[in-house]
Amino acid sequence: MKLRLTTLTLLGFASLSCDKVKDLANKTKSAVEGQIAKKAGESGTALADPALQKLIDETPEGVVFRKDLPFPEKIEIRTTRRHELSGRFFEASAIESNSKVVKGTQTTVTKLERAGNQVRYTLEQSTFAEPVIEGADNSKQPVVKQLAPPSRPRVFGKSGTTWKADDTEGFRAAALSKQLAPVFDSLLVENALAPRTLWFGKHRFKIGDKLTVSGKSLPMLVTGDAKGSLNLTFEAIEAVKGHPCGVFAVKGDFSRKQATDFEGNFTDEEVAIESGKLWVSLIYPIILREETDTIQSTKSGGGGGLAARGQASVNVSVIREWKTTGP
Repeated sequence: MKLRLTTLTLLGFASLSCDKVKDLANKTKSAVEGQIAKKAGESGTALADPALQKLIDETPEGVVFRKDLPFPEKIEIRTTRRHELSGRFFEASAIESNSKVVKGTQTTVTKLERAGNQVRYTLEQSTFAEPVIEGADNSKQPVVKQLAPPSRPRVFGKSGTTWKADDTEGFRAAALSKQLAPVFDSLLVENALAPRTLWFGKHRFKIGDKLTVSGKSLPMLVTGDAKGSLNLTFEAIEAVKGHPCGVFAVKGDFSRKQATDFEGNFTDEEVAIESGKLWVSLIYPIILREETDTIQSTKSGGGGGLAARGQASVNVSVIREWKTTGP
């Protein structure tokens, strides 16, 4: 799962007490839950690809979340993440510190391609938009701000057991390789470029079945150094961009240290999922969609550099358009 706020959002902002954050959350809870319900229904009418539909293991006793099929060697994924947030954030450096209340929506679109031991990452969009002012004319509407420009593709290759960034980027590639090498395999799993080693087993699920994921089973849903407990209820079978999935309602909380992304941003996070849904592939051990209403506490940076932390209510949407590009 990818529930955290990125460092780009955290920069320039400060922390609230948990109670104050929850007060902020309660003010918009009804609207957020309505948005989650609307988004959850968007994929309900989507039809599964006929070739993938044939791979579903379903009997009158229920469906199995398969893990037995060979995982594709060639994959392309376009991921759209939207974080609708309301909270306070704090930034500090050796020179100055400041805090700010932030409300708005961060949108990030990335493209990932994998062909065996080569991974290509491209940042296509990174923007932030403040809330729309109802009734205001166009001249007073908030401007969508670019947090980072689209990037040219960055290539990572595996040498032995270690992943390294392409050395054509010079110092930046060397620094990024050093940062990501210890966690790169986990990064692949979180972004559906590699299968999750822990999955649902051979149990057949029927609508209404419940499951608690915690302890050693938590990596089924949350990668990295994570602790916590998530309660799932199996609700439906739907397609995400043509890929058949089982839909679980989810509640619970988790924390983890040094969650990262392909840009080399590392974040400690505590996440309480108040309500939401997960779309879990019925074909491979991957998660393709998330719609969750959360309370998040995050901390990034430090070590003599820029440090940022914050607490916010965050409505998280992650949609992965996942497809194979070869045998």
